[in-house]
Amino acid sequence: MTSAEFKRKWARFSGKESAAYQEHFSDLCRLLGQPTPAEADPTGTESFCFQKRVIKDAELFELDEIVSGADDAKERGFADVWKAGCFAWEYKGKKKNLDEAYRQLLRYRESLLNPPLLVVCDFDRYIVRTNFNGTVQEVHEFSNARIDRPENLKILRAVFSDPDFLKPQRTTAQVTENLAEKIAEVAKSLQNREAEELADTKTRAEMTFAQRKYLRIARFLNRIVFCFFAEDTGLLPKKLFSDLLKTGIDDLHHFAETLEKLFKVMAKGGTFGKDKIRYFNGHLFTDSTVFELTEEELRKLADAGEADWQFIQPGIMGTLFERALDFEEGGKLRAQLGAHYTSEADIKRSLNPCSWLRSAANGPRSKANLPPLMPKAMAHPRNATSSPHFKRSSLP
Repeated sequence: MTSAEFKRKWARFSGKESAAYQEHFSDLCRLLGQPTPAEADPTGTESFCFQKRVIKDAELFELDEIVSGADDAKERGFADVWKAGCFAWEYKGKKKNLDEAYRQLLRYRESLLNPPLLVVCDFDRYIVRTNFNGTVQEVHEFSNARIDRPENLKILRAVFSDPDFLKPQRTTAQVTENLAEKIAEVAKSLQNREAEELADTKTRAEMTFAQRKYLRIARFLNRIVFCFFAEDTGLLPKKLFSDLLKTGIDDLHHFAETLEKLFKVMAKGGTFGKDKIRYFNGHLFTDSTVFELTEEELRKLADAGEADWQFIQPGIMGTLFERALDFEEGGKLRAQLGAHYTSEADIKRSLNPCSWLRSAANGPRSKANLPPLMPKAMAHPRNATSSPHFKRSSLP
């Protein structure tokens, strides 16, 4: 099949997904010169097939010591197309929500041996997401109108036969180190502006008051970092926090007031502007103290907010953050700040009562209501560094 024939045929299609996805995929195989699933795997189950049977959220059911009766709670389904060691592929009807298709793949991938690529398609659009361990996810997107471009054909051929060609070069360790340095710079700047108060203390009471202020600086930064994670894993509305940082540069005092309001809402749940905010427990937001930042400090935080925090590990971030502060005055700065970065345990405690553990215990119906990307957060062999707030590998 030529690219012109493929584009002409599928431009006219407007039927149901279930009626045509196997034909569409087989046509795509012919376009790329690849064997179809039936040609490559006559068994229809072993290595390349349609309708691969899966257990949804399989990683949850490995927590036998936490989730009782897991066998009875297993929810089964089918992945539209699967090729061992290469990809899992999910279809939706034309112009349907492909984010929903991606969320389905996140629930399937453990059962599919964590393929390196996750692909969603609506007969016109193609979105290829990388799923390699220890790397920052990359996304490749194009449509049928551009499917015959050399770069897109190269991507599709890699999906079928050479997934390592699409393996990202940036590692989570590199990105985490860069972000840890930015946060540490803001911490040092805040401490330096408040250092005079500590130096001028004459009584034990004054010393205690000043040290408590430094502790509040550390907790303030912990709240900032938690919001970065929460935004990129769907616990806060998309772009709410990063946009707040960007617009705050124009009016630093108003930003501080607005941020304090957000923290107070997160402590109890409620409404912030047009958005509904869930309740975060764990006492991280019980104290809503906000320090008025300089323009330079806020710009550094806004830059940090541009990263995809779902791929950052709090454990690694904390180690690098503390190390950066330890370089200052032989570790005195970290001691003064009381700076022990937000741990994974702290992050888990700050989730609302519908956390993933409770959802796992309540069975498939509750797990289906997890926010976007939550299932992805569970640790598994290929993607153990993704969305670390819920990372299972650190549990006892």
